[in-house]
Amino acid sequence: MHKEKKASDISSLFYKGQDITSLFIRVPQSLTVVEKELLKEFYYKNGREFVENAITKNKILPFAACVLVSIKCDKDYWEKKHDSFVGKNNEIKSLLDNIFMNMQSFGCKTLTLTENFGVVLKSNSCIGCFCSGDVDLYADINEKQNIESCLNHMNFFCDYRPGRVSEYSKQISMFHNPDIFNEGYWINILWKTTSRAFLIQDKYDTRLSKERLFAKSIEGTNIRVLNETSLMYFCALHIASGHYYTLTPGLRLYVDIDRLARGCNVNWDQLIEWSDEDDAGIRIAAVMYFSHKLLKTPIPQKVYQKALKNHRNNRLINYLYNAKTNQIQNKSNKLRRLYIELASDDMSLFHSAIRKTNYYINNKSHKIK
Repeated sequence: MHKEKKASDISSLFYKGQDITSLFIRVPQSLTVVEKELLKEFYYKNGREFVENAITKNKILPFAACVLVSIKCDKDYWEKKHDSFVGKNNEIKSLLDNIFMNMQSFGCKTLTLTENFGVVLKSNSCIGCFCSGDVDLYADINEKQNIESCLNHMNFFCDYRPGRVSEYSKQISMFHNPDIFNEGYWINILWKTTSRAFLIQDKYDTRLSKERLFAKSIEGTNIRVLNETSLMYFCALHIASGHYYTLTPGLRLYVDIDRLARGCNVNWDQLIEWSDEDDAGIRIAAVMYFSHKLLKTPIPQKVYQKALKNHRNNRLINYLYNAKTNQIQNKSNKLRRLYIELASDDMSLFHSAIRKTNYYINNKSHKIK
């Protein structure tokens, strides 16, 4: 039997002219009858081994397992897979609870869980749907010494992961415990909104400092997380600026936006207001648009319409996303990243380049990561 394995350089989950990766990371309840049948057809045509290899390659195994269990597709097998993530992620939750509890005794008050795992806990979504080898936390750099002492006390020591650049130590510190969870685990402390160069993020950092003051603990734990709207805002900035919208881990990034929109009470008007006040360009709007298109996330049109308002913005959207095949592009080099960063400013590339050049002349120069 012929198995549709073409376009594997883009996605192993390509079927009938469409990238169906997004179906494997959707909230199961949001899938239509037609979409469920399409997934089953793809699964039984290609077989368990092919599908498992594909979702593993795309780093979406627990999400896909959750979907396959829900639609009763080889349920017993995928239930065991998903349960293993539930178990590990509950251990991660306990680890974070201990970290936050210990931070109190070290006098650390600004530590705040963000993104991925923060979204899982804040939105009360499926705890099994998380598979990262690290968690990210925001903190004030003035507490760096105390935070490092606390993490060292818990056998996490500062290190740099392969592929990461050590010159960004003023933006992020990475701590590793090689003996935990068998394969080891990473705790990343972000001192700025995102660890990227050529990004004017002073206003983002100022807002983050304010919003950390309003962070609240997850019920029954010591884990502090930003409020719903703040978490949505900084998750969107993380996707747009930290991953240039579509770079690894790709579609999985948009799970944060989707789960927050579905599980929390986000103030959409405030999100638009902050975006304007912080000169975020079309970053927030573009992320919201992609989430709406890819995951059918229930986001009001007013939140993403800015990303579609003119030919210039549409050019960036079409560069990143192919609506006909439902594919996001994942090609990356310095020039591509520079284009995406400049085009996200909601002004001509020339004026955006001049703005950033003047900023760095007046402050300090950075290399493009």
